[in-house]
Amino acid sequence: MLRIQIPQPAQIRYYTSMLLFLSIIWLVTLGWFIGHLKMQFSLAWSSVWLLLLLLTLSSSFLLSRNKRLSKGRSTNQNCRKDNWLWMSLLMWAMLINSALLYATGGTINPLTHLLLLPLALGMLLLSPPFFMSLAVFSALLYLLLNYYYVPIMSLKVQSLQAFFAWHLHGSMLVFMLLVLFLALFILPMKSRLDQQQRLLETQQRSALETEYVLSVASIASASAHQLSTPLNTLTFLHDLLQSEVHSDTGKDYLKTMQEQLIVCTQALQNLRLRADYANKNQPPNIPLSQFFKTLKQEFALLHPRSSLQIQGASNALESYTISADPSLKLALMNLLDNGARYSPEWIELQWQLNETAKPCELHLQIRDQGGGLNADLLDNLGKAPAESPHGLGMGVFLSRMILNRFHGDIQFANDTDSAQKIRGLKVTIWLSDILQKVPTTSE
Repeated sequence: MLRIQIPQPAQIRYYTSMLLFLSIIWLVTLGWFIGHLKMQFSLAWSSVWLLLLLLTLSSSFLLSRNKRLSKGRSTNQNCRKDNWLWMSLLMWAMLINSALLYATGGTINPLTHLLLLPLALGMLLLSPPFFMSLAVFSALLYLLLNYYYVPIMSLKVQSLQAFFAWHLHGSMLVFMLLVLFLALFILPMKSRLDQQQRLLETQQRSALETEYVLSVASIASASAHQLSTPLNTLTFLHDLLQSEVHSDTGKDYLKTMQEQLIVCTQALQNLRLRADYANKNQPPNIPLSQFFKTLKQEFALLHPRSSLQIQGASNALESYTISADPSLKLALMNLLDNGARYSPEWIELQWQLNETAKPCELHLQIRDQGGGLNADLLDNLGKAPAESPHGLGMGVFLSRMILNRFHGDIQFANDTDSAQKIRGLKVTIWLSDILQKVPTTSE
């Protein structure tokens, strides 16, 4: 049986709504039977149980208005206590209904189907064992009402026609109210189920993406260990060749070799640093200015012939720190690297702070002049590891997953000029919950 996890205030609102529903039904029905059909119920007996129903409704309503209700973490012990509590409250509602049915003809009364209302709510609130206990209790009450009730003839029904009117009007009322119940209870429950289903699908997709990233990270970590030895060997050979090579061309080759070795060594150090940060609970706080400076330096090492322009409000750089591990920089480097492949002469990174948002948001925009993409590729970009004519595949896919982990968002579009001619690709990134304002001296 599917049980929906509802916060405690919502459970009380459902229970209060059911009691209000039952109170209105009984007040209207008894008024109709007594005033229109001239049936003589035991007013003392009916009034006592109606009063108990209204008192239960009042206490439940006051409890639902309490804004200090706990929404604490659910434990097995707390769930068991909640099940006992709700089963007792639903049994109490069934008992009041049974007492009113006892005074109005027992199971002959068409309102006997109202015993199903607490049972339906029990499907929403109770775990299967407790719901089965409630179902057995309702069946016992129905069985007792078959044998013990105030006979219909003692109600002094005026005629057989009045008796049929009582039954037909009551059946009509029960049908209409059950339709109302479906609209008021089942539809919100279906909406909640759909919402939880969407949340479950999102969590499953996130878990699969996380597993994919971890597998890629494991491969990268193993590769880092395997590459350490040959890189050290190449560095040693480079030092030896410096004393052996005397031509200008050979020295240029050695210089290029040294630059590439530095890039590879830096990449391996970043992998090890990422592993160290993964073992820590809290990411470090890096000044925003230092973050962009390091990003530009690493880009220059990877693409010495490319020009990266970083633009933004420089006066705000020193006011904020960024709390993120090196994987965020890796995500941005992947996007910058893809831009530099097709636009080596010019690539731009614009940043902007939205300080009015709570928390403060960081907006990034990467633009290049390497030509754009068609609409089909733009729509599917970053949603799966795939190749494209622009070279955007695995790197963009990993970047999107990393940005999602930081509660960020990414969007791709073609960058056009004033004549609507496509110049290149424009990547827009929104990040929140990673910026912290540096406290001033006065603060």
